[in-house]
Amino acid sequence: MQSLADDLRTPPPLLSIFILSATALAYEVLLIRMFSIVHWHHFAFMVISIALLGYGASGSFITVFRRWLLHNYGIVFVSNVLFFGLSSVVCFVAVQQLPFNTLEILWDASQWQRLLLSYLLLTLPFFFVANALALTMMRFHQQIALIYGIDLLGAGCGALAVMVLLLLLPPDVVLPVLGLCGIAAGLFAMHHLVDWQRRKIAILLLFCMLAVFITPHKWLALRISEYKGLAQTLLIKDASLLGSYSSPVSQTDVVQSPLVPFRNAPGLSLQSPGSPPEQLAVFRDGDEMNTIDHVSGNSSLDYVDYMSSALPYHVHGSPQDVLILGSATGAQILQARFHEIPRIDAVEPDQQLSLLISDRFADYYDWRGLHDKVAIHTISPRGFAAAENKYDLVIIGPAGGSTGGSAGVYELSTSYDYTVEALQSYLKLLRPQGLLSLTLWTSNPARGNLKLFDTAVIAMRQSGIDFPENNIAWIRSWNTATLLLKNTALTAAEVANVRDFSVSRSFDLAWLPDIKPQDVNRYQLLQEPVFYLAARSLLMEKDNSFIEQYKYDIRAATDNRPYFDNYFRWSSLKEFLSMPAQTGISMIGVGYPTLLVTLVQAAVAAFVLILLPLFFVRTEMKQDPGRRWKIVIYYLAIGLAFLFIELAFIQKFTLILSQPLYAVAVALSAFLIFSGLGSLYVQRRMKRATSVIIPVLLRRAVFMIGLITLFYIVLLPLLSNSIMALPEIARIISAFVLAAPLAFFMGMPFPLGLATMQQNSPHLIPWAWGINGCASVLSAILAVLLAIEIGFSGVMICAVILYFIAWRNN
Repeated sequence: MQSLADDLRTPPPLLSIFILSATALAYEVLLIRMFSIVHWHHFAFMVISIALLGYGASGSFITVFRRWLLHNYGIVFVSNVLFFGLSSVVCFVAVQQLPFNTLEILWDASQWQRLLLSYLLLTLPFFFVANALALTMMRFHQQIALIYGIDLLGAGCGALAVMVLLLLLPPDVVLPVLGLCGIAAGLFAMHHLVDWQRRKIAILLLFCMLAVFITPHKWLALRISEYKGLAQTLLIKDASLLGSYSSPVSQTDVVQSPLVPFRNAPGLSLQSPGSPPEQLAVFRDGDEMNTIDHVSGNSSLDYVDYMSSALPYHVHGSPQDVLILGSATGAQILQARFHEIPRIDAVEPDQQLSLLISDRFADYYDWRGLHDKVAIHTISPRGFAAAENKYDLVIIGPAGGSTGGSAGVYELSTSYDYTVEALQSYLKLLRPQGLLSLTLWTSNPARGNLKLFDTAVIAMRQSGIDFPENNIAWIRSWNTATLLLKNTALTAAEVANVRDFSVSRSFDLAWLPDIKPQDVNRYQLLQEPVFYLAARSLLMEKDNSFIEQYKYDIRAATDNRPYFDNYFRWSSLKEFLSMPAQTGISMIGVGYPTLLVTLVQAAVAAFVLILLPLFFVRTEMKQDPGRRWKIVIYYLAIGLAFLFIELAFIQKFTLILSQPLYAVAVALSAFLIFSGLGSLYVQRRMKRATSVIIPVLLRRAVFMIGLITLFYIVLLPLLSNSIMALPEIARIISAFVLAAPLAFFMGMPFPLGLATMQQNSPHLIPWAWGINGCASVLSAILAVLLAIEIGFSGVMICAVILYFIAWRNN
């Protein structure tokens, strides 16, 4: 082995650190994408926890074995790089062999065991990365800020690089590419090995790269949960996959079933004279089924006029232009075509869906008969609404059907399309007599539609409409409900049109300006008319008693609390659990309880990882117990605070950029790159008068973090509408610019704390690294829990408080 003196004269493997960090962050983003396909998107937050748990475990490991690890730094560093590259592929393949079913997670204890095992397996790659990084910081302790800065810069670049890879390749092909890059990083650290080791290690690295390269693709292919819609549909006899299309934001699969035809017509009345034509099923990430109608000269589209979503066409009378927000695979476009609308603007943020009807299956859909009157815009509904063009009708149809939606798998997903601010922006798009129509799937018990109604009432009142009860019509079919909003009062003729439409199609009235109790619950009978009762309470009684007493959380969603699909209410938990068998458990939904149990698992792991090293370094730590607790508080606080702000910005950027994965990549990239620059700035300033400059830099950094965060809490809501209307590249640049100043200062507290420890307690640096990692594990989950209760602005304020606590304990 190289002697310690020789190794210290050798510069740190900065290029290897850069590649390793970039690959690790890219792998983290890739796991989020693959989890969304294999299971459901709500597991994405767990990936961040998994990564950070690996960092926390690394701190404990190094604290225990630091002397031997540092003495053998060269071979240990390269070994950890090699293990990362191999485990990134092997561990994911192993996880896919576990028969995990998220829908059974509340009543099957074995699912929790499989989830925990998945958690631990996917922690391993990040454990090896963290070992390499932490050991390098300890070995070259005079350059901690430089190494930390390169680490963050590499990670930031990795977040962008993986998006480019996902544009070019499907996720299961990107996985071995990242494995190869991880192993290749070891080649740039060979100068830390003695001569006789270099050749052997180089051959080993190249051999492992070859093994990853020739891994059979069938081992890496994504195995979609057998409980998702796509897997269930392909079990039908003669059903076949016509095409699969991948992008950074979704995997789109098209299925045909000639023997058992698809018949997708949300809310179709039993009075309909016709039925849907032949259809193809379209699945997004293995679920969220939409369909493409086969439109030909012999096709009849009469059936589209017998769905509840056709209501606005009958109420308005003669609309000349229609805006469809979330056009998906064109069902709402066909409805507008049937009513001979001259101009149709269709907004769909997922280009893969739009290409199905306008290109790949254009003949099947008869796009030729539509393209002269339909313009498709690839942007989010909120982004398009920011331009404030005017329309006679603005239509939002029901989202794709989901096998897991009723089980609550989307409870933890954010949606900015159904918030108070969103509905306000849609109302601004209407001409004086224009109508806004929103159709949702119904559920039993009723949840989403009641939350939408409360959101609509608040949006109208905040838009200056003092008597919204005169501007609303609400009808209900057997599985959908359509809400109609107008900026002015509905006329007597419009009210009569709503009644005629509903009676002729056997749809139930839920609200009209002149509604009577005997008008409701006539066709699709409910145990009690909850739609009408909710509307009457919110509009006529003008209090929140119905909302406060309801078994689910149906409070209005806002941009600050955009969890539209979360209905969990603590006060109802005891009642649900007291129900016989699994009835009550199924009514709770899997999302929120999954988050809580994951938090408990993470807390136990973090507790063990923080306390375990104390049994090995207790003699040294007893010398200054006061300093020990300051270290705990400092690194817990900055670990929680950094992720609180980063995750809050991921959600803010989801609104701006329209796609959650784009938001994750851009937010992580921006925060890590500019935090890296902040760390490099610290390294430059600490070259002189270290003991004097550290407290000054920390005080300034914390003050600026607090000031900028509070400024953004006020400023971002005002800027969002303007940014959303920009082209995509301009929105990405704007996100980077917004993140830059805050991230720059957030990159300072961690290296400043390590620099202080290097002077006072150098042997505890890996322990501090572990504490910070464990705190970050908890913060990824706590941030979601807090955001559901107090909103993301509240999460950011909590982060500011934590940074000030850290400053007072340094």
